[in-house]
Amino acid sequence: MAKKKKKTESSPDNGAAEQAPEIGKAADAVRKAEAELQKARQCCQDLRQEAADRLKAVREMSLGELIDGTLKQVRKHPGPGVVIAALVGFFLGRLFRR
Repeated sequence: MAKKKKKTESSPDNGAAEQAPEIGKAADAVRKAEAELQKARQCCQDLRQEAADRLKAVREMSLGELIDGTLKQVRKHPGPGVVIAALVGFFLGRLFRR
């Protein structure tokens, strides 16, 4: 007896009906991904603008104003100030040791 090959293709009417929900799900996923991408782009643009504004403000400050601002931050948050000072000291020590 010869074995019959099974048809792997379904009829055109059946295939379209079976694929319609899958295509709809894929289209929904693409729309959701596009919306998330737009949100991410807007967030990135906002962060970039904020960073540019802060950098401009820092460039316009004098050295005395920068030092005063740094001292105010250290007074508000002494723990991180001490850690940052220790790290800066460590790296300066490593830099000038040689």
